[in-house]
Amino acid sequence: MPDICIRQANIAAGATVRPFDVSNWRFRKCPYTKGRYTIGLRQSGAAGVLQYAILIGTTEVVQRSDASAAAADGVMPTPDGTTSSPFHMFDADYQDEIILELYEVGAVATTDVMIWASCEPIVL
Repeated sequence: MPDICIRQANIAAGATVRPFDVSNWRFRKCPYTKGRYTIGLRQSGAAGVLQYAILIGTTEVVQRSDASAAAADGVMPTPDGTTSSPFHMFDADYQDEIILELYEVGAVATTDVMIWASCEPIVL
């Protein structure tokens, strides 16, 4: 059940990035009969420069939304405390692929995103 912390640095202006693909996260496809995913992220730019969406295959779990802003570069988000950010929790079935898409919309090409994700088995 490993967590993963990803720092996606200097996203190019207008780019769309899939950090789970780039990092080759072993849990981007659910290895359990049922898995519970938790994903949180923050970005280092101003408000409105980064949007994101979370999908399970073609099913939208989080609609394209603005990411929390003003994160310190390299400081991972937490569900509570000084680096608190919204965290999204959802369930997936065996071999469902989890897709996190980041959209740089501020035309700044310097946005850094810090991501924390985990997957745990759900015991039925």
